[in-house]
Amino acid sequence: MKITFRKYFIKNREIPGMSRNGLRKFSAGLILSALLALLLAFPVPASANSPSDVQLTYLDKEQTLQVKITHKSFVPNSHYIAKVEIQKNSEKPLVYEYKSQSDKEAFTYTYKLPLNKGDRVDVNVICNLFGSRSSSMIYAGPKTR
Repeated sequence: MKITFRKYFIKNREIPGMSRNGLRKFSAGLILSALLALLLAFPVPASANSPSDVQLTYLDKEQTLQVKITHKSFVPNSHYIAKVEIQKNSEKPLVYEYKSQSDKEAFTYTYKLPLNKGDRVDVNVICNLFGSRSSSMIYAGPKTR
């Protein structure tokens, strides 16, 4: 008498050539692979946050602009401030690009930027994953002592 696949499966509850334990491992692997594929297809944006603060300070003597950026990142090599754009008055912005950030929370970049009294400086910092933050200042001129 010839046994069909269906009859064999109903009687033994297993696929010919594969034990129950092997089937369980195969099913678990298939489910984990599907979950991993979903996570890669739809990444969780909660792990990325935008810069929370940008503070500008001008040093008269050195003619430099200090940009203090607060941006929390658990992995500064893969989640970082990618660009700092500095625009003086209505001139073309200066764009500085980065591939990581030096600290997990707050850090300062310094830029050579001669300013005259009344000059307006706009700074925009951009995260490589999500969001940006801007700050502006009007230079009041050299501090008198």
